[in-house]
Amino acid sequence: MDAQDLGARCAEILNICLYANIATCGDDQPWNTPATAIPDSHLDIYWSSWIEAVHSKNILANPRAFITYYDSTRPRGTNNLRCLYLRCEAAVVQDHDEARAAHELLYPGEKIQLDNFFDSGLRRFYRARPLQAWLNCLSEQQVQPDTIDMRREVSLQDIRAAY
Repeated sequence: MDAQDLGARCAEILNICLYANIATCGDDQPWNTPATAIPDSHLDIYWSSWIEAVHSKNILANPRAFITYYDSTRPRGTNNLRCLYLRCEAAVVQDHDEARAAHELLYPGEKIQLDNFFDSGLRRFYRARPLQAWLNCLSEQQVQPDTIDMRREVSLQDIRAAY
């Protein structure tokens, strides 16, 4: 696959998979949580969550996050070039216009009281901005003694162009 094909495969994964695993770290303790996480046209990934959730607190302490998307219903060993890995920087959404855009991505057509996501509200919108992306290129059964890496880096520009 060339770079454009890899970007298109990543865009396909983002279009198909609504759920992501969002890994964060706080106080040197890793944490991983599943969430509905939807990217916008720039590949900024949005989700909403309770402010007391472990990952929410971790993001306040440490903006580094790692997000994966994959189809968990595929048979084992058939996910080659079907798992997207994203190294990101995450933050709480503090801008009301950005929160409205996040709401439209996550809750299309639903009315929402945006104030519930600010100040004394119990939930927030979060954004993860990808810094680097990879696709898996081998299954564990395909690893050979000369294997160097099971992932292939994909340009964020190629993913954006295809998304």
